[in-house]
Amino acid sequence: MRVKHRAERAAVHAAIAALTVLPESGRQALGRAAGRLYHRFGGARRAIAVGNLRRAFPEKSCGDIESLARSCSERFGTVFFDFLAATELSAGELLSRVKVEGLDGYREVRARGRGVFLLSAHFGNWEIGALAAGLLEGPISSVVRPLDNPLLEEDLARRRSRFGNRMISKRNGAREILREIRAGGTVAILIDQNVLAREAVFVPFFGRLAATSPSLGLFQRKTGAAVVPVFCRPIGDGRYRLTFEEPILLESLPENARTVETLTARYTAVTESVVAREPELWLWMHNRWRTRPPNEAP
Repeated sequence: MRVKHRAERAAVHAAIAALTVLPESGRQALGRAAGRLYHRFGGARRAIAVGNLRRAFPEKSCGDIESLARSCSERFGTVFFDFLAATELSAGELLSRVKVEGLDGYREVRARGRGVFLLSAHFGNWEIGALAAGLLEGPISSVVRPLDNPLLEEDLARRRSRFGNRMISKRNGAREILREIRAGGTVAILIDQNVLAREAVFVPFFGRLAATSPSLGLFQRKTGAAVVPVFCRPIGDGRYRLTFEEPILLESLPENARTVETLTARYTAVTESVVAREPELWLWMHNRWRTRPPNEAP
């Protein structure tokens, strides 16, 4: 096992040990400090975040953009520590910190017995959202990309699954996803990150075409399962708001709105509307527009 992998795991374990003795305010301060360090010294990622924000919000001043990029880094520092702390809580303690909205719509489509896809994004506290969703109406399966560090991946998988949720690897996971949906289960999937051109459909996101995975559109067309957008936001003092939005039902859409491309554009528009309202909660340091459409000028 590589020395780097062991060192990274040791650093994470040290952070967890510190979290067990820190009060809520101390954990938040530590997360913000870690985010500020990342923003200050993460040159390439910082440049990506600033560039993305400038293009997405051309009306904002340079100072506002820089401040927003810094806030984004600070927020994701707290997201990391919040998740580690949340996985040390009991199920009851975690749910006591989550305010749930729109649960009835999710319950209704689950009751159809045709399976449900939860559409989310790298927004807010998405990992805590998955834990809470699995506690509310039964365990869910989340489609994930395994970490490069196998030791951290083992730790992360244990934390993600401690309340009964399952993980499905993004790599060759189609059969497992279909099996879960056809059994009436729930699968959470995030499609807000860049993919290779050969794997992508290009749909608008903040005024630019973004290479987006067509997987959710393909799965919804194949299974007829409902797609329920869901987002988890921090609301202060270690508490969160988990919002289930209106289900997207294939049968309620006109025929011309059921293509994979139009469905993917619809999912992406939902994500954009949420991110636009609270941009500091999204992962702007990800190079979302790295893959360009084949006919786009350099």
